[in-house]
Amino acid sequence: LKSPLDSTAAVIASGKAMFDVYCKHCHGATGMGDGKVSEKFAGVANLKGDAYQAITEGHIFHVITNGAGLMGAHGSQVSPEDRWKIAKYVKALQKQK
Repeated sequence: LKSPLDSTAAVIASGKAMFDVYCKHCHGATGMGDGKVSEKFAGVANLKGDAYQAITEGHIFHVITNGAGLMGAHGSQVSPEDRWKIAKYVKALQKQK
């Protein structure tokens, strides 16, 4: 899958806002898998880990939509456009030190 959105600052900022609502409680503010939920459930993905660096925006979109591993499906809760925005933000987040 290929994102229909450009990687503009506005799209990434919107993706951050969606990440903060839907993802931060598990993956943490910096995406390192250290959110509040990870205190109760081990194995939350560290999105900055080496295993996740090469995943594509399409893969992220697919996992948000259908779930994978411990993560449940969020396709019914998050619009397709917002899932793409979150995917854009995750890729930007992975580049941050």
